[in-house]
Amino acid sequence: MISWLKGEIINTWQISTKTGVVLNVGGIGYEIQILKKQIEETKDSPQIEFWIHQVYREDGTNLYGFKEINQRDLFREIICVNGIGPQIGMALLEDFEVVQLVNAIENNESNLLTKTQGIGRRIAERLIVELRNKLHRFKDNIDTSNGRRKDITPNQFSKYVDEIYSILKSLGYVDYEIKNSIKIITTNEKENTLLLNTLSSEAKAELMDKHLKEILLRLSEKST
Repeated sequence: MISWLKGEIINTWQISTKTGVVLNVGGIGYEIQILKKQIEETKDSPQIEFWIHQVYREDGTNLYGFKEINQRDLFREIICVNGIGPQIGMALLEDFEVVQLVNAIENNESNLLTKTQGIGRRIAERLIVELRNKLHRFKDNIDTSNGRRKDITPNQFSKYVDEIYSILKSLGYVDYEIKNSIKIITTNEKENTLLLNTLSSEAKAELMDKHLKEILLRLSEKST
């Protein structure tokens, strides 16, 4: 697995929306797709280095390069989401800085994510639900007091439900859709309240992710 490369750029290329370089490393030319906004940063640099993500496919191997390791690592998180490929990951990192993208996901800003080419509402929802509790290491400089991983106050199940309601509302669902679908968890309020009071913060976040996925599945089934 190639993780990092340093060498001389001997060529740049562009195919449709893809932009890349050929990097000479020890006499071997590595073809690497990079962010278009980083092309300018490579000019007039005798030596350049990239953090690499390598993808194996039946028709060959693709290399994706990033100037910063946190860009590469966030790219890896994005493409681990079911149905999200490398080109969507590249498009998001082209339009957003790492902190901006993490904030958009953590704050459930699906409308902001859909401004990126190739990102529809369903993809934005999937990114938010799958990643909203997995990006903490990218948030060293973010005020987490505005985050959504707050502990649930004991015996206040309604706050838990309100948070899920707010997330669904931010994803564009209307009141009647949310009220009908959220019955998945509200019908067992007493049981869920007792359960929440016994869970750690991480377990509570995982339970919320589980409930959100179940609700979004029900909503998608009703929309078809």
